[in-house]
Amino acid sequence: MGTFNDENPITYRIEKMRKNWVENVCDATQIVRWVLLKDEVRMFKAFSLLEASDHGQIPDLFLNFDSSFSTEEQYGHDLLSSWLEIWNSEDARKEVEYADVIPDWDDTPYRDAPIKDSEKTFLEAMSSFATSIDPKQQLVLGIMPTGYLGEPGFVEWVLTCLEIMPENLKFMVYDLADRPKLHQIPMDFKVTTLVANLTMSEATKEIVRQGDLNDPAVGVNLCILNISEAASDKNEDDIHHWGKEGIEIAEKTGLKSIVATVYLAYGSAFYQLKKFKEALRLYESAEEQAIGGKEEEDIAIPAILLQTYNFQAATYLYTKKYDKAREFYIMASEESLKQKNMAMYMEAQRMASIMSEKLNDEEKAFTLISETYEVCKPYDKLILKFTSMLLICIRYHEFAFERKNKELLNEIDKFATEIWGDEWKDISQKEVYENILTTE
Repeated sequence: MGTFNDENPITYRIEKMRKNWVENVCDATQIVRWVLLKDEVRMFKAFSLLEASDHGQIPDLFLNFDSSFSTEEQYGHDLLSSWLEIWNSEDARKEVEYADVIPDWDDTPYRDAPIKDSEKTFLEAMSSFATSIDPKQQLVLGIMPTGYLGEPGFVEWVLTCLEIMPENLKFMVYDLADRPKLHQIPMDFKVTTLVANLTMSEATKEIVRQGDLNDPAVGVNLCILNISEAASDKNEDDIHHWGKEGIEIAEKTGLKSIVATVYLAYGSAFYQLKKFKEALRLYESAEEQAIGGKEEEDIAIPAILLQTYNFQAATYLYTKKYDKAREFYIMASEESLKQKNMAMYMEAQRMASIMSEKLNDEEKAFTLISETYEVCKPYDKLILKFTSMLLICIRYHEFAFERKNKELLNEIDKFATEIWGDEWKDISQKEVYENILTTE
């Protein structure tokens, strides 16, 4: 008989998180800080949602907030507004009728609350709500703003809240293990740090192995997992073995998108080993399959085709073949624009501009940055905040300065300041990419 772990890889990990919580978190805890690997973030969010539902098993009541972080002054107001919207929503109330926890809570004192000291108002409102359920009720506020890792102000906001945290509330947040932001909370606050240790790569294998091994899709996934393991072991023979077997199985599906996916995984293994000639050969095969799939109206093809362009561009960049890298970045940007994938479009255009500079083609570099700015400028500023648009603005501003275009300098400065604040030119490229890479 299989173990519980074998039969329920997701449930097993949820239970592991619950056990970790129950054994380590107490009523006195002010903030629960989960330390996660990037591939564990989705499981953490699933745990948070589950505990906030009728399937929750931890005695504390969980409420989750994912409003994007704005500013230290504004964020508490945003969270309060989000909560009041939920509280006054008939649909939301129907969702929690099962729990018999809808109290006679009066939200009147918190309506039209000022922005000043909004974190205090937000905490008072949530404490009051918890007390109206039961004077002993503990309320866990899952604070998970999109892209917070690039926002130093978020940490300061959390610290301000901890100074005034009511006894019946606690925050739940997460840190990425490889770039923590909340690991230096002063010891006078009551912090409980939980290390998830969920081994999600093993979970993926367990899920795949539970499938019908006669199903080609299951066979393909197993081959891709084995390609990845072979690359980690630097075993080229195994990479070829599982790559060829994966392609053979994928071809039985009749879907070129699946065949192209295997070629991409196969090529990426050789890229990882810095065997670039072999990687490019396999990426080219993936591109051929993807283009063939377009003719067959395979709906998965557009995203895969975009990957083939980006993978080839990155490989040519690594090997310093800047003309070919630019060619593929431009192909990627054109395909991204067709798909309305603006974040990918911006980055592909920006990289094509960098390649142009490496080729001493300053005019092309300028044109690429200029047209990207103009195309993306009308988009929602909150969305643009978590893309490489900042790097576009910085380079465009430099171009305008070099060309002594004062009107353009002022326009870019005004636009960028509205999104990233007065210090926008001082934000590092590392911080920009941390922001992008941690946006879910």
